[in-house]
Amino acid sequence: MSGSRIEQHRQAYAYCAYCPKICRFACPVSDAVPSETVSTWGKMTEAHLVTTQKRSLEPGGAKALYACTGCMRCRTYCRHENEVGFALFTARQEAIDRELAPQGARSTVRTFSQFGNPFGVDLSPLVARYRADTPVRFQLFPGCTTLAKRGEVLEAALAVGEALGAPFGVAKSSNRCCGYPLYAAGDLREFERHARATAEALKPYPELVVLDPGCAYTLRVVYPRVGVALQTDVRTIYEVLAERVDHAPSRPPMEETVAYHDACHLGRGLGQYEEPRRLLRAAVKHVREAQEHHGEAGCSGGGGLLPRTMAEASVTIARRQAERAAPDGETVVTACPTSRRMFERAGRRSEDLLTLVRRWINAKDERRR
Repeated sequence: MSGSRIEQHRQAYAYCAYCPKICRFACPVSDAVPSETVSTWGKMTEAHLVTTQKRSLEPGGAKALYACTGCMRCRTYCRHENEVGFALFTARQEAIDRELAPQGARSTVRTFSQFGNPFGVDLSPLVARYRADTPVRFQLFPGCTTLAKRGEVLEAALAVGEALGAPFGVAKSSNRCCGYPLYAAGDLREFERHARATAEALKPYPELVVLDPGCAYTLRVVYPRVGVALQTDVRTIYEVLAERVDHAPSRPPMEETVAYHDACHLGRGLGQYEEPRRLLRAAVKHVREAQEHHGEAGCSGGGGLLPRTMAEASVTIARRQAERAAPDGETVVTACPTSRRMFERAGRRSEDLLTLVRRWINAKDERRR
């Protein structure tokens, strides 16, 4: 294994390989799968042995490299603050090059190369459906998951923005995926090419509001890691709306009890913990915090292509996280569309934060009528 990107992680691989597994409990995959191979130590040891040329990558080792959601929870407990997800996603390039990557990763790369997104759909008609007819204050980048799978979340975002004095219009360039699936699959060469093209497409926008935390994290954190500098100021929709929640129509919080799940990319990735909570506490009266929250929050199992490479484990992770967040069966509210999908796959009630806030605003309107 060679290349400058791999080389930059040699120290991280070594630190984890020689660590006495003190963060084992923090890894959601390790928690769900009873095998040391998929622990942080096991995965990073595999990368360490391959990068030091002590052994070549084999199918079993390649599978271990994909046993990571990139949730960054292990970093919270690591004295060295190792970026394990970044290191392992980079090592996946070797699996891609040797055609040893799991089928789910390889099919994702093929679909992306054909359609420009992991869903195999043309996003342009969806973007056209939601573009504003008149100039708006904020250009919105929903993310391909929201466009293709969660249209109700996009509609809620537009409605809430209007109610809070922050009118959104879907940006024309939203027909492009941010590229996270390529990054998670390990095809970093193609990811860098896609990122540069996307950065060029976003140049007309001085400011862009991003709905999906995974997209915002990719644009703000991952792009610079591969040398792609955006000229666009990227903000999350939760930042923008939290600043304007005091402009919402006067109405007390709804008499509901919900549990809140800290999305990994929004929280540990971008450091936004209070913004979504401010919106949530305005909308509902009782908010239950998970046993582990903020920087220690659990993962829903939806990142790193895990639902495509280790489907059963990803659902187990979502179920366990829902049990920890909502032990009494409360609805789990999340700011991440992928997390909501994972909780639903695990058989738990879940709601997107934006649809909940929209319900609160609509309840006020109904009361006035």
